[in-house]
Amino acid sequence: ISFTPDGTKVMTANEGEPNDAYTVDPEGSISIIDITGGIPNLLQSNVTTLSLAVFNGQEAALAASGVRKVKSTSTLAQDLEPEYIAISADSQKAWVSCQENNAVIEINLAAKTLGNIWGLGQKDMSIPGNGFDASDTNGEILIANWPVKAYYNPDAMAYLKAGSTNYIVTANEGDEKDLGGFSERTTVGANTYTLDPTIFPNASVLKATHNLGRFRVTNVNGNKDGDNEFEEIHALGARSFSIFNADTKAIVYDSGDQFERHVAANHPLIFNADNEANGAKARSRAKGPEPEGVTLGTIKGQTFAFITLERTGGVMAYNVTDPNNVTFTDYKHSRMTTAYGGDNGPEGITYIAPENSATGKAYVIVANEISGTLSMYEVVLSPTLANGDVKSEKASFNIFPNPVKKGNTLYFNKTKSYELYDMSGKLLGKAQNALTVDTSKLATGVYVIKTSDGDVKRVIVQ
Repeated sequence: ISFTPDGTKVMTANEGEPNDAYTVDPEGSISIIDITGGIPNLLQSNVTTLSLAVFNGQEAALAASGVRKVKSTSTLAQDLEPEYIAISADSQKAWVSCQENNAVIEINLAAKTLGNIWGLGQKDMSIPGNGFDASDTNGEILIANWPVKAYYNPDAMAYLKAGSTNYIVTANEGDEKDLGGFSERTTVGANTYTLDPTIFPNASVLKATHNLGRFRVTNVNGNKDGDNEFEEIHALGARSFSIFNADTKAIVYDSGDQFERHVAANHPLIFNADNEANGAKARSRAKGPEPEGVTLGTIKGQTFAFITLERTGGVMAYNVTDPNNVTFTDYKHSRMTTAYGGDNGPEGITYIAPENSATGKAYVIVANEISGTLSMYEVVLSPTLANGDVKSEKASFNIFPNPVKKGNTLYFNKTKSYELYDMSGKLLGKAQNALTVDTSKLATGVYVIKTSDGDVKRVIVQ
């Protein structure tokens, strides 16, 4: 539920979720309630509900733009699930996210009519800077690139205007349809999830539990030719926040793998932890930190985005004054790490400007679903706040398991030409475009792998 900034209307996103058996699937819709006559005087005639049935029959064209229709036997209006609303500062337009559908619907508030619907596309997780930790069983934080395409699937959104351009800021949590009567959730390692051997010659490597084997994906998308094999691996949730130009529909910024990298480097005890128990990496196989909520605040001419992490906890802060030059500023959490406790499961977040607070200070207030608590963080604009201390790191070449037991296979996370040396510098072997190393002929000890790209890794054979 959202109020327009001018106070004349209330908007509701009517999700229309199906029942668990998926025998009832209401249509999603969006309502605009005119409150200019006063709330006590409201009549049904003050409510305009916009039906999404107008989009039925456009599935193919919309799918090409990145809109997901998940349940094939539902109409598109039934499948669309409006989730969250962002409204322009002049109260003339609104944008509604349909999370599971990876889509945004534009609303003309002045005319109380639907605009167009557009898909947010996918994030290529194989590109440097888009890495993620994919396994909850490999025993170490391994933020690496994988051949995965992730839908953004934002939950909350916020409106940003820079110059004359409208933007929407999205918290890319990810969500799937996982019900008793229908579920799209599976894993890369599932026997029913067959990878096309031409595209994925390293399928057995990817399906290993310490790689992508337990990583959750959708079985609705990725099979491009209708056979029984998947040509692409599609995941739900980009583990980031993004800024989209709402006028051109183009993405202008994504935080990449910064959330995971910052927490790994500075708060490893809660890295990809769940919100119901401590334990690093518990959510690595799913959606990682799960960016959930987002709100914006302007202090002394600088605009900041505050993003909650539903699983890890806490709030990420970024300077978004210039959407084309976004910088990380800070991360704070108030969950306990020595034992489970504190504030867990942040959902909603709101910014209180100094002029609206009793103390004259700026705050963000976070509602924590699991702990049933409210967190209040004072926002202080320091001289270095907008400088940013997170850098996108080039995705690294990784080998695993390391140490490796003699006779077992050593895996690469990407195809590489390499040379193998012992610690004296003696060349023991080399290979072109390899994905594995056979350790059966190696004595126990320490070795060095050097790739043709100049990457160097030390490996221990036990």
